Amino acid sequence: MIRCDVRRAFGSLLLGFFLALAACTVAGWSEPARAEAYGPGLQADAFPQVLPSEQFTALAAEKLEERLAGSGETRRHELKLLRAPQAMRLPEGEVTCEVQLPKTINYGLSTPVNMLVYVNGSLFRRTVCYYKVLVYEQVLLVTHDLGLEHPFTAADVRAEEREVEAASVDYFHSLDEVIGKVPARVLKAGQVLRRNMVQMPVAVEVGTPVNLLVDMNGIQVKAEGIAMQKGRIGAYIRVKNARSGKFLRGKVIDAHTVQIE
Repeated sequence: MIRCDVRRAFGSLLLGFFLALAACTVAGWSEPARAEAYGPGLQADAFPQVLPSEQFTALAAEKLEERLAGSGETRRHELKLLRAPQAMRLPEGEVTCEVQLPKTINYGLSTPVNMLVYVNGSLFRRTVCYYKVLVYEQVLLVTHDLGLEHPFTAADVRAEEREVEAASVDYFHSLDEVIGKVPARVLKAGQVLRRNMVQMPVAVEVGTPVNLLVDMNGIQVKAEGIAMQKGRIGAYIRVKNARSGKFLRGKVIDAHTVQIE
């Protein structure tokens, strides 16, 4: 009975060892991971070279800076490291690292930077580094709540450096750009002014007498007309020729003039 129990115990230990070995193979251990399992001495012998984590993050940051400069980004910015890759052990040979960026870098969001490590020209392992690109710009902020059609004044906005959300420039930067314009929506104190939040004021009301300008073969002809719609400068409205009664469409030039197409 004792011998039988010993055999069974030994058989169980042997089966456990092979199951554990199979599990490691299925899980896809890399060579450095297997070497580490065998002990630090064997790992150092088989993989004597080490790429530190700091080298990966430095390469990723350098590539990001190149992309920003190449896209014409000149605003103040910073790269915030979110997650760094672990140090990597490598076998003997010439080591090169290829850095790959996504097609689009979204400001303020996590940006993955893929790193492909080659030894003697053959791909050894991949890793990834995560950064957040923060870009700052001098923008205009609303100082207090503003309603529709309220003409902007110097007291309504202030300049301040803020983190911007997109690479495209759609922010106002100076007071001169908004003076004379009105909000296109209700604005809350502290909001950053984007260009789609501002519009020209209404210049022409329904029934307003206007001058109709018509270009005939390079000669500009003027006629009397009546606005059938209210319109802002630069907008297109329907008008009526006061003499002929014909309805036309034109662009509002100012409070008294409509350019007929």
